[in-house]
Amino acid sequence: MASLYRKDKSPFWFIQFIDADGTRRNKSTGLRADDRGETITARTLRAQMEAKELNRVAGEVGGGGWESWVPKYLERHCESPRTLERYTGNWSWLALWLQEKRFNNPRAITYRNALEYLDWRTAYKKKTGRTVGRNTAIMELKLLAMIMGEAVRLGHADANPLVSLKLRRDKSARKPELDDKEIGEIREALQIEPEWMQTAFDISLHTGCRLRETRIPLNCIDFVENKITFPAPKGGEDRAFSVPMPTALRPLLEGIHKAKRKFTVEFPFQPSRRWQQFFLKIKKPHLCFHCLRVTYVNRLRRAGVPREAAMRLVNHSSDLIHQIYQREKVEDVEQWRDAVQFHGQPGK
Repeated sequence: MASLYRKDKSPFWFIQFIDADGTRRNKSTGLRADDRGETITARTLRAQMEAKELNRVAGEVGGGGWESWVPKYLERHCESPRTLERYTGNWSWLALWLQEKRFNNPRAITYRNALEYLDWRTAYKKKTGRTVGRNTAIMELKLLAMIMGEAVRLGHADANPLVSLKLRRDKSARKPELDDKEIGEIREALQIEPEWMQTAFDISLHTGCRLRETRIPLNCIDFVENKITFPAPKGGEDRAFSVPMPTALRPLLEGIHKAKRKFTVEFPFQPSRRWQQFFLKIKKPHLCFHCLRVTYVNRLRRAGVPREAAMRLVNHSSDLIHQIYQREKVEDVEQWRDAVQFHGQPGK
């Protein structure tokens, strides 16, 4: 499969792929590894090349072959590079399955096929020996349902048998809240880790932002008005928002400003995986970086911050989503122990 890699003393991403004639090739993408936007573009390119490799057996447009129109459809459909990267990655797995089953034409797809994909996908082992869960497979099938809808519109299929999948998702594990002891242990363990991890941890701990959002342009930090602007949060630039700069963060941000950096952090390749490996290393596999967001939301609630203000601070537009993050403990309701009184004593 196509893959990205780095070369010593080169700032660019290189890509290895198999060409149409079966030749393995290596070339520079011309995209810088130290630029977040160009790294996303490089990953999208890798996913596109991988999809082509996996679906080389596809036919021409007239025969309804997948490769002739699916990548173009995804490019039209996806507004942001990150969405295109995710969808193209999902499509590469669907393309592999379609190739293995020799479903070269959309008309060959049935609802029963979709159920078979669930078993195939969750049993497929990567080179690491790991598999994916049912929810991931269902998400990929939803993409196939979208693609089948386009196949109908283009005349490659007469109907979309996946228009209503009605598949039960597994209940996702709830991300835990960090207590003071765990925060101290993590901070201590981070002392021997790269600086970007320490900085990202502190920014998220004090703002509740997501991992990707910790990479803040320095021109979005206003030291005069004492505020931080997150220009590209989840949901895209239209969801950009500003928050008051936490007092505890100011010394850290001033130090980064004095160092004349362009961003607060510079991510390596696959920063989420680096955090996953970190938590495994310190024997806390139940934790993830997003636990910091859960922790921040709950501490806002315990501090008595009104829900509307808390949602504004963490950029939650949905009250339902905000409630999912809340973890009420027995101690949180202790003050209302005797809020309701009745005459007489129990048993009398």
